[in-house]
Amino acid sequence: MSVEDTTRTTGERLYQVLDAQDWSTIGALVSPDLVVRVGSGPPMGLAAWRRNQEVFYRGFPDGRHILDEVLVIGARFVSRCRFEGTHIGSFGAHAPTGTAVSVGVIHIDHFDNGLLVEHYGQLDLHGLLQQIGSPL
Repeated sequence: MSVEDTTRTTGERLYQVLDAQDWSTIGALVSPDLVVRVGSGPPMGLAAWRRNQEVFYRGFPDGRHILDEVLVIGARFVSRCRFEGTHIGSFGAHAPTGTAVSVGVIHIDHFDNGLLVEHYGQLDLHGLLQQIGSPL
């Protein structure tokens, strides 16, 4: 299997197990030295990224990534996708609304020896908050 094939398979699997919140499998796909950059925030490691993901999935427990477009360049997995889910749990300070949301996301993931070592994410947080009725 080529590097690109392995990267595509691993990238797609990563988002499937992330949406399932299967942290034991995620742990097998992610480097313990993972560096994550989301939006304009400071870099975070694996533990902080997990807490960040738990906030999202607590608010949107049925949340899932729909991969609309994927580009694989060597060990880089670039995805233009949507995060879709229903706001049925607390999301930070936002009480559940029961609202279905769909927001655009861009991810750039870098794998090394089959493990995710860098993740860059850009989520339309403004659009998400607008959809759940948050004052902007």
